[in-house]
Amino acid sequence: MRKVFATMAVFMAAALAMPAASAAGLKVGFVNVQEIMAKAPQAEAARAQLKQEFGNREKSLTAQRGAIQKQEADLKRNASVMSADKKSAAEKALRDKMSSFNRDMGSFRDDFNMKRNELLQGLQKKIFDAITKVAKDGGYDLVLSNGVVYASDKVDLTKQVLAELAKSNN
Repeated sequence: MRKVFATMAVFMAAALAMPAASAAGLKVGFVNVQEIMAKAPQAEAARAQLKQEFGNREKSLTAQRGAIQKQEADLKRNASVMSADKKSAAEKALRDKMSSFNRDMGSFRDDFNMKRNELLQGLQKKIFDAITKVAKDGGYDLVLSNGVVYASDKVDLTKQVLAELAKSNN
């Protein structure tokens, strides 16, 4: 029985040593995708495009929300001195404005999210292409990103990928 156990232990040790031996020649890199998404010039351009395209609508909705809040505060303050008909009419007008605002806000969110997703897809492709170029140019066999617990600066390719994106942005 001991011989069988000893033989199995030798085979298991050999099996565990094989991947370690083959990984010794493996060149591994790491990229911090969140940092790239935050610092890439293309990401800044996408944020600027969203702000340009949706900034005025957002300001208009903010002003509309402020007007509704003011109207609501006025109604609460003056409700006790208003006639029942006038109070009912004011409440209906407020409800109508709130419904209109909610529709406009929903439409704004849908449009904004659609455009953001479109820009994000393009940005992700550019980032993937830059990572692939840096990896191939550097002779890397494997490049990891999210889910890595630790990566030393020696294998961190994030700055190189950002530099590649900056070059391709010009």
